[in-house]
Amino acid sequence: MTRFADKVVIVTGSSSGIGQAVILAFAKEGAAVVLHGTMILAFAKEGAAVVLHGTSQERIQKTKTLLLEEKVPENKILVVEGPIENEEIQDKLINETIAKFGKIDVLVNNAGLMNANGVDLNSVENYDYVFSVNVRA
Repeated sequence: MTRFADKVVIVTGSSSGIGQAVILAFAKEGAAVVLHGTMILAFAKEGAAVVLHGTSQERIQKTKTLLLEEKVPENKILVVEGPIENEEIQDKLINETIAKFGKIDVLVNNAGLMNANGVDLNSVENYDYVFSVNVRA
């Protein structure tokens, strides 16, 4: 099927998990896709349990490989890496997408995180970080 053949889709946090599944689904439907990922560093210094499988570059490359294995043409894939809570990265995501594809049809704001230690053990700094990723970005 190609229900999204003429569409451009950005999926934040698409280098693993739910975001990866979402970007693969859109790509299989013919969409040009913008793959986004980053490293989660803030919680490590607070002693939180952060589970990542590989570096950001490895996870992004794995997702890109999965897209290519699904026969998604390389010219329909854009990779933008960086912390989504950073406004410069948000601008980069938009600007590079427009520069390559000329438009944005769908944004799946999937990037998100949580502190596995719980709210009562969360510092204000980490709360602000979670809020900036999960809500503001």
